[in-house]
Amino acid sequence: MLIRRIAVRNFRKLLHGVKIDGMEPGLTVIVGDNEEGKSTLLKALQSAFFDRYKLTGDAADAMKPFGSEVRPEIEVDFEVGQTSYRLKKGFLQSSSASLESNGDRWQNDSAEDRLRDLLGFSSPDRGAAKEKHRGLSGLLWVEQGKAFAPLQLNQDTRNALHEAIEGEVGQVTGGERGRKLLAAVTGKYDRYYTPTGRERKGLKDTRGEVESLKTLVENLESEVAQYDYKVDTLEKLKNILASYESEDRLAQAQAEVQEAQNAAKELEAVDAQIETAEARLKGAKTAFEFARAARQTRKDKVKELQDVETEAEPVTRKVENLDEELRLATEARDRAEDRLRVTSAALENAESNRIAAERERKRAEITVSLEELDGRIQRARDIQTETARDRETAAGIPIDEATLARLHEKDRELENKRAALEAVATTLDFSPVATNPSTLTAKHGMPAGSVESPRKRRLNSKVSACWS
Repeated sequence: MLIRRIAVRNFRKLLHGVKIDGMEPGLTVIVGDNEEGKSTLLKALQSAFFDRYKLTGDAADAMKPFGSEVRPEIEVDFEVGQTSYRLKKGFLQSSSASLESNGDRWQNDSAEDRLRDLLGFSSPDRGAAKEKHRGLSGLLWVEQGKAFAPLQLNQDTRNALHEAIEGEVGQVTGGERGRKLLAAVTGKYDRYYTPTGRERKGLKDTRGEVESLKTLVENLESEVAQYDYKVDTLEKLKNILASYESEDRLAQAQAEVQEAQNAAKELEAVDAQIETAEARLKGAKTAFEFARAARQTRKDKVKELQDVETEAEPVTRKVENLDEELRLATEARDRAEDRLRVTSAALENAESNRIAAERERKRAEITVSLEELDGRIQRARDIQTETARDRETAAGIPIDEATLARLHEKDRELENKRAALEAVATTLDFSPVATNPSTLTAKHGMPAGSVESPRKRRLNSKVSACWS
């Protein structure tokens, strides 16, 4: 397939449209800055070929420019097998598809079917087309960031690929040439391997001979190397001998002998110095032995000291730990004594506050009780005074039936007042106690000198009352 022209409008960021035409066979490079829409252009081309024009959902919404509801449109002019085609697709609103070629026109679903037949791909049941739906053309469609991703092929694509490979291999290996090649390979294989794949004896023997020959070659190469070394050494010796045979070389050798004799004399002097040095060295060795023995003794003493220090270390640590524990215990005791003093002071203050509060509470209770008692006594005195006045009044009144009835009424009033007097009569005992500031005891009863109720009445001819 050869693409000749691409026109895109209202597709993602290509809102105002873009058109690329005049593309020739060979390599076409589209150049632009980042985010100018190069990948968007390729995505539009992919949607035109492989996505159904009735596509809906998120995949279709992703074609719209941001914030716009326009209709994405794509046109592609291409050639397949020397035949030119023009493909037009519009998505979303009023979606449509058309394919034209040499006066023929396919519309909508017919256009989709014809396009699938031309390019050899399959459409998914729903949603956008994926890599596995693109057929053999998907093998050549490399998206950004997926150059090394594994291929995703459906079964139709696999079958088409197998047919293509089998066709290519058949052209190379088919016919008489292929049969001869296969027969030659089979004959070579049968010569060296059994039908089960094991090596035949001839191949094993040949492998053994090869290994033996390798070992022999290695040995021969080692011998050759040694021979070359000997030849080089012989050549050097020959050159040295030739140099000695000349007169100049002989005089030079005599001079070298004289130098050697002088060196021998110097060596004798050096030997004498060496003997002297050896004697001194012997003395030094003796001193060294004494020093080494002393050093060993010192090392033994140091080791003994280290052992003692090692043995004393746990004791020292224990003493340090005990000192630390003693210090901590002393601090804890001091803190406990401080808390005890604070607590004792707080208890004393609390007890003093409690005693004072209890004394105030009792004093308030006594005050309230005394005030209430004074009120009751005053009411009793008022009742006693009123009763005495009524009795005096009754003593001067003549007795008749009406008077007697009134006296009965007065008598009932006196009984009621007597009951009220007895209700308010109390005896108070007040005694201070050390632990309890005051105790108030109220006893019901009539003390000596208090008001008593009438004892007897005689209602036949006169009324008499005794008051004490």
